[in-house]
Amino acid sequence: MYTAILVDDEADALEVLYLNLTENFPNIIKVLGKTSSFTEATLLIREYKPDLLFLDIDLGKGQSGFDVVRQIEDTNYMPKVIFTTGYQQFAIRAVQVQAFDYLLKPVGEDDISQLVIRLNKADKAPQMPSPLGSGIVVNISDAIYRLNLDDIIYFEGNGNYTNIHLKGREKSILSSATLNSFESEVAKISNLFFRTHKSYLINLNEIDRLEKKALGKVLVLKNGHRVSISRLRYPEFAKVYFLH
Repeated sequence: MYTAILVDDEADALEVLYLNLTENFPNIIKVLGKTSSFTEATLLIREYKPDLLFLDIDLGKGQSGFDVVRQIEDTNYMPKVIFTTGYQQFAIRAVQVQAFDYLLKPVGEDDISQLVIRLNKADKAPQMPSPLGSGIVVNISDAIYRLNLDDIIYFEGNGNYTNIHLKGREKSILSSATLNSFESEVAKISNLFFRTHKSYLINLNEIDRLEKKALGKVLVLKNGHRVSISRLRYPEFAKVYFLH
């Protein structure tokens, strides 16, 4: 079980988060205290030494969650910081202070479920890799491929078919399996692929940069290909890519 302190200057948001944790995850996360006060927050953290710190960024009166982190980072104990905020633009700064996660308000039950999964993954001891590396088997009409995930740049859905774009190959491999099936298979063995759009499942290590365009955001990959990222998927992408 994880212990937690909750800090938010908005009483309603603080209560919603508290009820979410205590009613839906009582056997996983134990809330030791909650406060709207900057001063009390630092005292609670020093006293209880929680595993997790759910921390709002804008605490009012010119104070922020980043100030709380600075107050406690000179101690010998630092909890896993989970920022909760209504703003996306602080994600990069959250990375700079080594936050564990970044949740956009309103924080729902699904958000906490995904957080628990990430916590469990982080706490597990690393497993010895296979001599061949992590890979998938792909059947096409005239051949069978075993593809290492590190060699896959991205999957591109095309109706009931999927184009697999690989390093060192000009032409993609066309599979009769759907993009959804590849997403499910890859998720079992790796967390390095992300569904940015209904048509794209990309290797996060193959991203060169994110470009902001008038009509939306576009990811430019290291091979020069450009893939779309949907507006609805961007908040989750920002958490996964910028924080992990």
